[in-house]
Amino acid sequence: MTSDSLANKAAERLSQLKEQLNLTPSLASKQTVTDMENERRAADFDIEALAHFYAGGEKAYKMRQKAYAFIKNDPELVVQQPRNFLELERADFREFTMGQVYRLAKITQELGPSQKEYAQEIGRVLAVYSESFAMRYFVHDSLFHNVINMLSNDEQRNHWMPLVEEMRIIGCFAMTELGHSSALRELETTATYDIQTDEFVIESPTVTSPKVWIGMAGQSATHAVVISQTVVMGKNKGLNWFVVQLRDPVTGQLMPNVMAGDMGSKETHHLLRTQIGHQGLDNGWIQFKKTRIPRSHLLAKWVRLDRDGTYHPAPNPALMYATLIPERLSSVRGKIVPTLTRPPLLTHLIPLSLDMARNTTQALTIASRYGVVRRQGSQNQQIMDYQSHYAKLLPAITFMYMIQASTETLDAHFSVLTGGGSIDDEKVYLDHMSDLHAISACLKGLIGWYCSDILETCRRSCGGHAYSTYNGIGHIMGDWGVFTTGGGDNVVMLQQTGKILQQRLTQQLDHGHFPSLKFKSSAHYITDAASCLATPSWTIDNLEACLTDFSLVSQALHCILVKRVTTFLFDDNAARFSNAGTTSVGNIMHRLTALWGLHVLHTYSDQGIKEGFLTPAQVTGIEALYYETCKKLRYQIIGLTDAWGYPDFVLKAPIGKYDGDIYEAYFDTILRAPNSTGIPAYHDKYIRPLTERVAK
Repeated sequence: MTSDSLANKAAERLSQLKEQLNLTPSLASKQTVTDMENERRAADFDIEALAHFYAGGEKAYKMRQKAYAFIKNDPELVVQQPRNFLELERADFREFTMGQVYRLAKITQELGPSQKEYAQEIGRVLAVYSESFAMRYFVHDSLFHNVINMLSNDEQRNHWMPLVEEMRIIGCFAMTELGHSSALRELETTATYDIQTDEFVIESPTVTSPKVWIGMAGQSATHAVVISQTVVMGKNKGLNWFVVQLRDPVTGQLMPNVMAGDMGSKETHHLLRTQIGHQGLDNGWIQFKKTRIPRSHLLAKWVRLDRDGTYHPAPNPALMYATLIPERLSSVRGKIVPTLTRPPLLTHLIPLSLDMARNTTQALTIASRYGVVRRQGSQNQQIMDYQSHYAKLLPAITFMYMIQASTETLDAHFSVLTGGGSIDDEKVYLDHMSDLHAISACLKGLIGWYCSDILETCRRSCGGHAYSTYNGIGHIMGDWGVFTTGGGDNVVMLQQTGKILQQRLTQQLDHGHFPSLKFKSSAHYITDAASCLATPSWTIDNLEACLTDFSLVSQALHCILVKRVTTFLFDDNAARFSNAGTTSVGNIMHRLTALWGLHVLHTYSDQGIKEGFLTPAQVTGIEALYYETCKKLRYQIIGLTDAWGYPDFVLKAPIGKYDGDIYEAYFDTILRAPNSTGIPAYHDKYIRPLTERVAK
């Protein structure tokens, strides 16, 4: 039966079912649309202008909406009714996601070089629609691409990059092993140079050495960049990157002496009992059994191995880790960076950034829209009117804007670090790497944990309806699960940050020395460490002054929160929006920055009391001002979440519909569910034998 006939049959069944049901609108269902309209009118800023700001400008915003319209009705890019994206089984999800990759490649080819920017935008919105597509495409287009581009010599780059960029080969990034992840120096995979044949022999020597959880390795990758211990003349020369072919690009058959397979099903959410978590991405395992590759497959920008076995090491081993920092720093990003129009290192910012920011803002949009149309209580209030409701969503919404507004700062830091992406200046890279490592590791941990809390808050804010797969939040939470450990365990990341900051603090306090950097260090406040530590207390009586003079908040944060990266986000936004300005966007961002500073101060005020910097009276005042600021922003919530620009088909949540008509849409979705009516197949086997028994 064709897809069209299936769709017609499903539509006929749905029509017959609706004829038998009472679908008369209620007062509550009629009110929802009015409530949503009122909320949008209540916004005191220009929603469209904020949307332009968030998207990176009016041109970028309009192109994004054009791309959304392009993919919406394409059955190869977006699941169409009667199928439901949230019901795809693993095999179907894998196939559909690879089909999206194929379709995007064809679209890019059809549009041609003159419309390259538009093709890239189509890729971006596809990533917004499907996390599995985002990760599957990212593995090849950023992880694999970047390692080759950053660590190849000119000859290697000229050979490999056309194949990568035209997808004539499909790549993956083979780092994590079954027994090793954060401890990279302990990786067991070996690449031993055979001087007789001028080849490297790649070997997985133990049960803990296979590469695991490698995206695209399960079914589709033809090649991998593999990080391995390099053995030359019997001596371990340390870690290096190699290009290893896994499969025949035409037949898909595994190469000799390469074993690989799929990791199988991923996380089932502990509350929603739904199989979720990037099911469309074929994470896989790889085991090498004396796999031979040419010597030229050692990526040789910084290292060189001569034919006679003479090994020329990198000037500094840290250069081999150049691809790792961006994955962590990507936590703060909320958009895909096109491979061909930005420094190559920045393209590594897709995965965590895309997922952390995008996943969380989608969930917040759903929860916010539900909160303003759902009514309950003795006076039938909108649940968003309760302080307990808006005060838990507003700081989360604010946090996402703080991250977005800091993007330009982080881009500038990367540009300095990489010299525009080439990493040709070894000294600049090494001088700045530890500082950028500190902030990337810490932000990854902070955002990973905080966004996990935000997603759970969104789920609870929607009551029992969030339990349904059809309302999207459960699926988002499942896709999210990887990010508290993927890219580096959060605890380990924060420990590494603490070590670097402690070194900086010791340098400053004991020797009066702080590194000379080309950008404002994320730890620049350490230069004022002595005065911070010597400040006995916060001498602010008029707390409302904090709403306009952000330096007062910054002073308190640095004195009691020297170890917390939340201060970086506040300082960066305070520098941009310390004055409300005359623009609509500047005004709302000023208020959001004030709320974020108060939120951090309120959340960690116990630290201030413990250190004697804050008094109980000040803490009480901070709390009152914080809740008052939340109350004043209550009617800006829909405008703030609308500015993220997600169409309904992307949110996939009837309770998060743009027009507020949630009840009819939700019930319609339920009616479309497979096997939602009728007699179950197991009735005669288990139910009938119980119910037809004759009473004794």
